[in-house]
Amino acid sequence: MANVFCFACLGRPLLLDKGQEPVAVKTRKALAVMGYLSRMSGFSSPREALADLLWSSADRHKAMQSLRQALRQLKTAEQEAGIDIVKSLPGHVTLDATAFTSDLGHLLSLLEKGRTEDFREAENLWRGDFLAGFEDIDPDFSDWLTVERERVRSEVTSAAFRHLNQIRTDDGGNQVEAGANFLLKIDPALEPAHRILIRLYKKLGHQDRAEQQFKACEREMRIHLDEVPDEETRSLLEQSTPSAEVDAIFRNSGEVGAVRGYLPNSNDVVHLPEISIISSSLLKKGLNDAVHLREEIVSGLSSFRSFDLYESEYVGDENSPRPTLVEGHELGCYLLRFRHDERSGKVVVQFEDRGSGQIVFNEIVDLALWEGIVPAASQIVSRIHGHSIGKLRNPTNSAVFARWCQADSLLWDFTPQSDEKAMRLLDDIEQTNRSFSMIYSARASIIMKRELHFPLYDKSFSGGMGNLLSLAEKSIMLDPWQAMNQRIYGWALILSNMPDEARRAFQNAGRLSAADPSNLMSVAEGLAFSGDVSDALATAERAFSLFSFVPRVFYEYLANIYFAAEDYENAIAQIERGAGVGVGGLTTRVAALLCSGREAEALQTLQRFSDQLPSNLRNASAVAESPEIWRKKVNFFQNEKVRNDYDRGAIMVQNFLFNGAASV
Repeated sequence: MANVFCFACLGRPLLLDKGQEPVAVKTRKALAVMGYLSRMSGFSSPREALADLLWSSADRHKAMQSLRQALRQLKTAEQEAGIDIVKSLPGHVTLDATAFTSDLGHLLSLLEKGRTEDFREAENLWRGDFLAGFEDIDPDFSDWLTVERERVRSEVTSAAFRHLNQIRTDDGGNQVEAGANFLLKIDPALEPAHRILIRLYKKLGHQDRAEQQFKACEREMRIHLDEVPDEETRSLLEQSTPSAEVDAIFRNSGEVGAVRGYLPNSNDVVHLPEISIISSSLLKKGLNDAVHLREEIVSGLSSFRSFDLYESEYVGDENSPRPTLVEGHELGCYLLRFRHDERSGKVVVQFEDRGSGQIVFNEIVDLALWEGIVPAASQIVSRIHGHSIGKLRNPTNSAVFARWCQADSLLWDFTPQSDEKAMRLLDDIEQTNRSFSMIYSARASIIMKRELHFPLYDKSFSGGMGNLLSLAEKSIMLDPWQAMNQRIYGWALILSNMPDEARRAFQNAGRLSAADPSNLMSVAEGLAFSGDVSDALATAERAFSLFSFVPRVFYEYLANIYFAAEDYENAIAQIERGAGVGVGGLTTRVAALLCSGREAEALQTLQRFSDQLPSNLRNASAVAESPEIWRKKVNFFQNEKVRNDYDRGAIMVQNFLFNGAASV
């Protein structure tokens, strides 16, 4: 580290020169540029992205001026340190990877080795959260930083747990103890780390130390989480299993599930469809709109997390596609070409199936015909996503990601029968890929739908509401960058009476996949339930502008948003356009009718719903343990007045479903 420019980003950030002495930087935003670039792929970012993130309240021109000033401040610091590290390229800002390192990078390299001395050095390096003290420099940057810190913690804890799958005592337990202590330095209330130490001390025959560790676990969980350890943790103190058997118990007990929440199995690789991107004549001066369109399309594809994307500039001449992609694989291999027609000023976007040589589409984009670049890009992203993912929904394709696509398609059907099929597919995927994060968020989604929207159907296969939050948390621990995981986590938090945390989860989901209108509609509904109605309406409007075809179920989402806004007439109008398959939509309609003074229509609506119920359904009172509990849980609205208004409809639906038509 002595020959590079070091960025100490854990705790309060510092720049260090070749002699490891601090180098003054005039403003925190200049340091924030370094922090942001250090977490970007290739240490590079478009100038516009940096400007928008750090000066979000300023117009683009002033934000770019401020960015240039920050870069000059970094250049001054570099001159003092005697190193040139920040490179300003056309449209981009980049860190020189050969002259840059960070304490986080060094810490991860230590955890990769995972020896006793490595864990101890890593513990000394961890001085606090990534970019501590930078939360207030800009609202947009704060939002990015919140998510990035979770990602850093996930990376670090995953790397540490990788070496703690067994309780080794051949070195006196030093390596395991150092690893667990490192994890507790990051999170003193991390119960799996406390369990590791309790198991270790039990195996070494140190009962007193095991008991002390349990007391420490109790204390830290009470202080930080206001919770108590699981009964499983307490039972560890009473185990008298011979030490030779402890490792086997550790590997096969519920502890593995907790560790897997942080540790993806390196063997569980899920291959994705591949897209190679070729750009011609898009980097010339004056083609800003064409470049912006390309970046929006690539960003949109990336946000789906459903493709392996390759830039042809990184693998050869831009007119020579990446040769290894020609053969492709069973998930699909595609070529995405961008070309600017200088004569017409239009952008040509061509999408080609490399396996068959078929041109799937050739779009000539005239931006003058679109209301902005983002809708144009979103339509193209949707076409690419729809074609490639649609092919994978064929049940004959047995690849892991193809089976996930088949399950995901069933989830959007919003029927109990489709949910059962999806659950079987998820069980199948988990047999070989237990660290595939969306298994667990999808299960949580099915549990919620079955418990809340289909209360008359058998729910025994779903596992019940007790598993909901733990499943959602597990998906987040495995992959916090997946928009679906954040959405489902938000719903689980709503049901756990944590609306502020839920709002942040929905906002994270919206940022992670802003080009996916389906994601945005789910986010909008979640924001409405959380109480942020204005943001919900704006997000829904943005989602509808991106749809080429609006699925009927999203009108039910929109109805709930209007209900949150106390616009009951609009809620009724939208629910009438919806799919009408679940009790949730029925309750929204009945509640909106009651709030509009149309009680007779509400009763007619219930009667029509009753006539459509399948004849083979069990009696509702036999299926639902507590109709009152169901009624409270189905009411997601956090605003007190709106919640009371919705409860009027929920009471009527509850009486109708569980006590019969005569009760209303």
